[in-house]
Amino acid sequence: MNILDRIVAHKIEEVEDRKRRAPLPETGPVRRRDVRPFDRALKQGDGIGVIAEFKKASPSKGAIRPDAAPTEIGPVYAAHGASAISVLTDRRFFQGSNEDLVALRRCVPVPVLRKEFIVDEYQVHETAALGADAMLLIAAILDDARLAALQRTAAACGLHCLVEVHDEGELDRALAADSRVIGINNRDLTDFTVSLDTSLRLRPRIPRGIVTVSESGIHGREDVLRLQEAGFDAVLVGESLMGAEEIGGQLDALLGRSTAKAPQGIRGRTTTPGTVP
Repeated sequence: MNILDRIVAHKIEEVEDRKRRAPLPETGPVRRRDVRPFDRALKQGDGIGVIAEFKKASPSKGAIRPDAAPTEIGPVYAAHGASAISVLTDRRFFQGSNEDLVALRRCVPVPVLRKEFIVDEYQVHETAALGADAMLLIAAILDDARLAALQRTAAACGLHCLVEVHDEGELDRALAADSRVIGINNRDLTDFTVSLDTSLRLRPRIPRGIVTVSESGIHGREDVLRLQEAGFDAVLVGESLMGAEEIGGQLDALLGRSTAKAPQGIRGRTTTPGTVP
């Protein structure tokens, strides 16, 4: 069983437990009216957008910034030009929490993406209740019927979806499901190897009019420029920001901004080697 299989198996058990403890009301989905436009935020301006990720740890890197506070990091991301912010909410493998998302969204003006392994409609309603503006759907862990159903439920709640793919077959499935924002993950979630070539290979297959995001393995301005030239609307960056000595300065560098003109960011790197249990 690879790491993705382990995560999904645990997530199914976790969701079933939450459903027993806190069943959904029978009134059906409640449409949120305060959702920030995630898709439009990624296409604003002439340059490429950045989805800055709040991530304390990962199975591949271990602890990255385990004591990070969302109420400190979120405003720095927003002040330094992030188009949107992604928040990991998986606790066991990424040391995230729903509380991190709630706290962060309250102190930023930009759209917030819930980065989670969503396998059940229950999690869509949960995402809406937490206040997120968008949620991640990973094609690799969803069959066609479930992918379409989750997107319909999200739309009924007023939420946006970032549908993540990492090969041609998953991309074709995402397009067939009428996904409007597609993320290409450069990390193979079965073994966590990373290559930007995945994004560069798949981007020409995506029709015009669909918002495109390149995810993972983006460490510097050169990577961002390569992906912008390839036609991406945005990049999602987590580890290189959360592990930076000065987070705001690193985001400035990715965007090609002058650090002298930008607000000061958070200093103090707290990266610890090892693995997340």
